[in-house]
Amino acid sequence: MKAKTLIILAGLCFVASVAMAATVKVITQEAMIRKDKRFFAPPLVRAPFGAALEQLGKEGDWFRVNYQGKEGWIHKSAIQEQKFQIASLAGGQAEEASRDEVALAGKGFNPEVEKAFRDKNPKMRYDLVNQVQAYKVDEQRLQAFIQAGNLREPGGAQ
Repeated sequence: MKAKTLIILAGLCFVASVAMAATVKVITQEAMIRKDKRFFAPPLVRAPFGAALEQLGKEGDWFRVNYQGKEGWIHKSAIQEQKFQIASLAGGQAEEASRDEVALAGKGFNPEVEKAFRDKNPKMRYDLVNQVQAYKVDEQRLQAFIQAGNLREPGGAQ
């Protein structure tokens, strides 16, 4: 009887820990997890689209997260909160679109939309769009630019 009670108690603890461990998912092409809850704060780690981040807390529009052993802050605009249903944990069928589909639909972009746009705009220079998307700025150069320009966060924070 004691063993059965211990197993049930352990199972309840596991279910409670799963329910309490909140996860957020990156919905942008790449997201920066920063040292502080500011857009200009030094970066700690980059997280790719679809990465699952452990949510540790939330202050205003900023989420404190853990990703690859690094704890930092990410803005709500780069993530989607994950909501788990008991049916999905038990292997049941979801009756909704996947989170990836929802994220892409929220941006209004999917393969069909891209094809329709290309068909309507055959003279558009997609190679230039790809160049702009591929352009990356070194984070140290960006921080130097911010400091040299004495740029401030909205509301005056540094």
